[in-house]
Amino acid sequence: MLEYKHIFRPLKIGPLTAKNRIEVSPAEPFLCTKDGLVTDAFIAFTAAMARGGAGIVTVGDSPVTQEYANENRYVVNLADHYVVHGLTALTDAIHRYGALASIELNLRTHALPADMSKEEIREIIASFARAAERCKKAGFDMIMIHGGHGHTVAQFYSPLMNKRTDEYGCSTFENRCRFASELLDAVRAAIGPDMAIEYRISGDELTEGGVGLEEAVLFARAIQKKIDLIHVSAGNMYNPASLSYAMQPAYLPMATNVRFAEHFKRALDIPVTSVGSFNMDLAEEAIASEKADMIAMIRQFIADPDCVNKARRGKGDEVRPCIRCMVCTGADPHGCPQPLRCSVNPVMGRHPQFDKMIRTQPKKKVVIVGGGAAGLEAARRCAELGDEVVLFEKDTVLGGALLPAGANSLKGDVGRYAAWSVRMAERTPGIDIRTGVTATPELVQAENPDAIIVAVGSEPIIPNIPGVQRENVCLATEIDLGTKKAGHRVALIGAGLTGTETAVALARDGHEVTLVDMRTLEEIDGRGAASPGVVRFLRDMASDAGVKTLTGVTAKEVTEEGLVIATADGQTRLIPADTVVLSVGVRPRSAIAQQFADCAEEVYFVGDCATDTGNITTAVRDGFFAAMNIAGV
Repeated sequence: MLEYKHIFRPLKIGPLTAKNRIEVSPAEPFLCTKDGLVTDAFIAFTAAMARGGAGIVTVGDSPVTQEYANENRYVVNLADHYVVHGLTALTDAIHRYGALASIELNLRTHALPADMSKEEIREIIASFARAAERCKKAGFDMIMIHGGHGHTVAQFYSPLMNKRTDEYGCSTFENRCRFASELLDAVRAAIGPDMAIEYRISGDELTEGGVGLEEAVLFARAIQKKIDLIHVSAGNMYNPASLSYAMQPAYLPMATNVRFAEHFKRALDIPVTSVGSFNMDLAEEAIASEKADMIAMIRQFIADPDCVNKARRGKGDEVRPCIRCMVCTGADPHGCPQPLRCSVNPVMGRHPQFDKMIRTQPKKKVVIVGGGAAGLEAARRCAELGDEVVLFEKDTVLGGALLPAGANSLKGDVGRYAAWSVRMAERTPGIDIRTGVTATPELVQAENPDAIIVAVGSEPIIPNIPGVQRENVCLATEIDLGTKKAGHRVALIGAGLTGTETAVALARDGHEVTLVDMRTLEEIDGRGAASPGVVRFLRDMASDAGVKTLTGVTAKEVTEEGLVIATADGQTRLIPADTVVLSVGVRPRSAIAQQFADCAEEVYFVGDCATDTGNITTAVRDGFFAAMNIAGV
């Protein structure tokens, strides 16, 4: 296990000192009121991360104008002076645990810099200053100016976005920096010398014609005497191709943006923060190698708000991994905001419902049938609440569908979560794990359980076509697990998320892959649970890897030569293939599950056996809910 020697060193940030090198990066949990006032739920969400050991806790994207607040609901509205009341309670909750309280000030407008009058520019600067003053009144130690991701502040420095021809234009370097410089002066005047200012920037907008790394570093050098910490992200929110570098899906390497922070650290005299898909191990590595001075993360905190304390206590392997599924970012966060949810931590976002897990029911004996995502979550939670748990798993190892889900080379995050879930179930006292045992109603009833949780999962759908049982046919999960090997030419039936991930992995390994589906990609992607950004990134990966995609076609037969398909007009043709791979979905093991329906007074059906549209999110959630219901939490 990694020894965390560097992340727990204090860091001087202007007039302040952070107790360690870990910052909660800004996010939008959408837990405020519609009008942007603080709620108990938002305080509980934020306090959990301070209690978990963070050195700095940063409240996310907070509008500085009412116009922006009207379009960005359920987040802190800094344009409303009454927000100070709730923010004071929030900073108290952060300070209670010795963390510095920070908040991100932001503005997105429909107008580009060239559309604004000088009076409007002055009013924007004044809006930031007024917002900063409110933050000071509320007890914040720091503020963060969002000058990255292509938002309004960033646009003034960008020749791509700023077509002005006056002193706020881009004709000279001084003019390009003028808006940010005046804004920072106004903010400093409003908050005085005792608060720190962190400036968020895209180290590279990764956009043609946008601000690149060299220009971003030059800008940072120009403003560094006006700020105390620079927070280096990447990407431009208005360029979908670069958006994934601002919020990285599982398909990108972790800590992918630290390469930008490293350049800033070499060039600047102030501390540098790196952000983007860090865990505690990667944070330690980045600080130890002097690529950054501070590491900011939010999804790791959402997955496990106690991650810092666990690392400090030498229990880093107990930190629940984030799987970077993007569920916490929401499918349409500004069009239809919903309260934050996490695939692997059902508590976060559901405040205050589960903040105090106090059982109201007597302790029970619980039998769990199935050791996959749902069963493992239920087992841990039941045992932690004092129940006696017996877990039956028919395979010789725990993990269920998590194992193939995490075996694909693109899905290392899921693999790490699977390993953690199994490891923690094995370590949790009160769980009697019986692997290699197929549960039957008689076997379960012999345990005399008070409650049963049925989590027997799903089974793959095998299309009813001639030749599907041939030796040149296998499942995508078998390819991912390495139990079957594909030939050079592959025809893969099923262009959903799993099938496409397998196709990309095969293509990257040098296989010629043709992906086929009877539906269009629009139909497939519109019905899936993945966020639009994740789907778009995966489709681009498939294209870049050379995967050929045929939609609107039906698989008719598997032959020795490959896969016969039919087009919508009835024409048939052969796709030459050495191996035909199946990824056409799964069906619940409903019949097996129902065998246990009358085996106890309390019976819960959770995970894939209870739904046609299951995934890790629903499996973990339902296993958690079952445990809570058994305990009466």
